[in-house]
Amino acid sequence: MATFGCIRATMGSTVYYITKLPAGRLIDSVGIAEEMREWPNMTAEEKMQRHCDIRRIVEEIVPYVTTDPDRFFSSLIVDIYEGFENIVFEPLTDVVGALPAAYKMPLQDMGFITLPGKERLIALDGQHRLLSLKIAIRGLMGVPAGTKATPMLSDLQPHPELAADELSIILVEHTNTAKIRKIFNKINKYAKQTSRSDNIITSDDDPYSVIIRRLIGGDGPLAPVEGINLVNWTSNTLSQRSKNLTTLSAAYSIAETILKDEGFSSKRLPDDGRLEAAYQRVSSFWRVTLDTVQAFQDYLALTRADKPISSLREENLLLKPVTQMALAHAALTAQRKGVAWETVAGKLNSIDWSFTNELWYNILVINRANKRMITGKDSIRGAGAVISYMILGNRMTRSEVEDVRSIICNAQNDPSAKLPPLL
Repeated sequence: MATFGCIRATMGSTVYYITKLPAGRLIDSVGIAEEMREWPNMTAEEKMQRHCDIRRIVEEIVPYVTTDPDRFFSSLIVDIYEGFENIVFEPLTDVVGALPAAYKMPLQDMGFITLPGKERLIALDGQHRLLSLKIAIRGLMGVPAGTKATPMLSDLQPHPELAADELSIILVEHTNTAKIRKIFNKINKYAKQTSRSDNIITSDDDPYSVIIRRLIGGDGPLAPVEGINLVNWTSNTLSQRSKNLTTLSAAYSIAETILKDEGFSSKRLPDDGRLEAAYQRVSSFWRVTLDTVQAFQDYLALTRADKPISSLREENLLLKPVTQMALAHAALTAQRKGVAWETVAGKLNSIDWSFTNELWYNILVINRANKRMITGKDSIRGAGAVISYMILGNRMTRSEVEDVRSIICNAQNDPSAKLPPLL
């Protein structure tokens, strides 16, 4: 038997109770749907939950719970699957003396809920959070039986101190499975996922996001110029009239590319030293590129004068985020060849970046007529390889050169297409 302070509330036809439980008691008291003895024989109509993604739990949520002192979860919704009739709610008005009316009415829904211990509680919304707490507290012993062994699992360590964490719980009665399934569906259907831009702006455990925020703030190379944002925070594309240089998503992808060999995880920060070195590397790419490439100098001059840049964007592919992402692949190639970006970035000024340059057809742009950019990752990598060849071709291996030849031949649908000249 256990008694908890709670608030009783009603929405529509559903009466529910809001309370809190220590994490240790929560993982002992509340199960997940897949652990129910009835689960294997339930039909699709009877099941009111989805399968747990153990990989996401172990790789993303457990590290957050175990390493972040500011960890926080939203309320878990718990289905009282069986035994609701034995649960007792006692409002404060029943256990205290005479009260003024101003207190008596609200206290009718504040009180204590007693669970006799024979009820069955199932996580309706929050089973991934529940299971992450179980694994975080118990380590490998908290992993569900039958889970495929992986190196990540073998590294799990118990953190019993987390059992004292308190979680907000919402208890609802399992009146019938159809209603419970509807509640689960609507909660998830109407919950809007945060956008990629929102995640970049708010994430504190993603090194790329942390780096991007430094780049666009303070004295970062992508900080606003004369009050004009160089980076568009709200969209993954730039209109012809946009005064932005690039997008938040593109800046993030560029950081990922430049730091590709560092082995960073987007779910965990490296130590301060490695993070600072990573920032300096990405910052250097942007500073050198903006200071060296004429198209970006022209953009900055127009921006400082608060003049339109639409004509520049119409004429020059470098004003497109896709091309900027391709430049990052060239910078990565230079890095792998032991060549400083400063020594080769100037060669970019000798490349014809116009939309009419047939070299870029089916690599960066679909065709000259509509000037539509090709945004696929493979195309961006291919464009980066072609750029790398033009500025670093004398340092590339025969295999790398043949890859570039294949990219150009495929783009031109001509097996005899020639490589562009080296710069």
